[in-house]
Amino acid sequence: MKKGFTLLLLLVFCTSMLIAGGQNESDAAASDGPVKLTIWDFKYSEEIVGSALKDMDSLYLAANPTVELEHIAQPHDNYYEILAAAVGSGRVPDVIMAHTDQRIWNMDEFLLNLDPYIADWKDNISDSAWAACSSTGDSSENIKIVPLTAQGLGIYYNKANLAKAGVDAGSDLSEWETFLEACEKLNNAGIPPVVMGNGGQPFGIDFAYRTILANFYGPELAGFRDGTANFTDEAFVEASRMMKTLFTKGYVVTENSTMPYFMDAIELYKSGEGGFFFGLTSDIAHWKDFGDAFGYENLGYMPSINADAAPYRDRQSSQGAGIGFAVMKDSKNIETAVDFLYEYVHGDSANLFLNRTGAIVPNKNLPIDNESLATVVNYMSNNAVPDFYVQLDAGFGAEMYNYFQLFFLADEISLNKYIESLQKAYEMNL
Repeated sequence: MKKGFTLLLLLVFCTSMLIAGGQNESDAAASDGPVKLTIWDFKYSEEIVGSALKDMDSLYLAANPTVELEHIAQPHDNYYEILAAAVGSGRVPDVIMAHTDQRIWNMDEFLLNLDPYIADWKDNISDSAWAACSSTGDSSENIKIVPLTAQGLGIYYNKANLAKAGVDAGSDLSEWETFLEACEKLNNAGIPPVVMGNGGQPFGIDFAYRTILANFYGPELAGFRDGTANFTDEAFVEASRMMKTLFTKGYVVTENSTMPYFMDAIELYKSGEGGFFFGLTSDIAHWKDFGDAFGYENLGYMPSINADAAPYRDRQSSQGAGIGFAVMKDSKNIETAVDFLYEYVHGDSANLFLNRTGAIVPNKNLPIDNESLATVVNYMSNNAVPDFYVQLDAGFGAEMYNYFQLFFLADEISLNKYIESLQKAYEMNL
């Protein structure tokens, strides 16, 4: 949606809650008093993340007694509409939480360019995270967001269940043939080889694709943004054959076609059911969810599956950054706002957020004691490639999910028809 249209549409949005929470009554109103920062975010009311953010605020205030924080929880569903209305009214907060996607880049012109403010500590954050936080996708410039989380996808496995099935968890399970052998043994032992929720929306298929395609395309996954990569590529076709094999061999149990990924499949895997799970690296369905549930000693992780036809190995699908914080260009407290963001992604605050929520803070200097987390972070830091889905037009996503269901779950179309249909819909949305 275009910026002008977004603002025109949303200026009619009721602004009563904006006036209550969006006024900037900073040191412009009381120059000799405390500096007041107003922060908006869509996670502050959540039980786990919100609790962590509140404690991070307390750490900041203890170290900065001349600052007052007004940290306001905003609804997630219409957060960007509320923000657009605030911009139109001229009553903006100082700091906003944002996803690193098109929703915030539609309002790019209202965000502070952070380049001159982060120069002294920019090297602390991974380049892939900065690239996701740049309005132009360039990690060297146009940084508008400080990343709080790094998001990616990978494959978790339950070592205890593998042992019950006679699978050596110390073997290289990321090799395709070894992976299939492990699935067969799990199946024979009555343990679901792959837990993959696809009810409602086929997120399980989606996440599995994104991990497998990482090895087939590597950095060339970015080509799905401009049409230099295609669904008719032999790489995508072969990845689809691998995915289909998991279904035809019965390694994805039939119940997965009706079980929602969020939260049914996640809770099932946390309960100790299943061998493998295609999950996330931050936010949910991640290392901490599963490690806390059935023991870190039983948790394994690999970023992808290595196949003879795939030119890359052990590539990690990564979005670079998931969510972060931006400073509004009209803030009257820019220096304080930037300092606040620095504190959030460094030291005790960053460690608190990481260990409390399980989300990966992309600060390369944070100490990591948990072996499972260290494994994930190592892949995220050194083997990252662009996330397949993020490259696609948002309008194409729903169509792609429809063909996932027809090919993998309903078995109503052939591989050739599946590929042909995907390519046609893709080209129409380029």
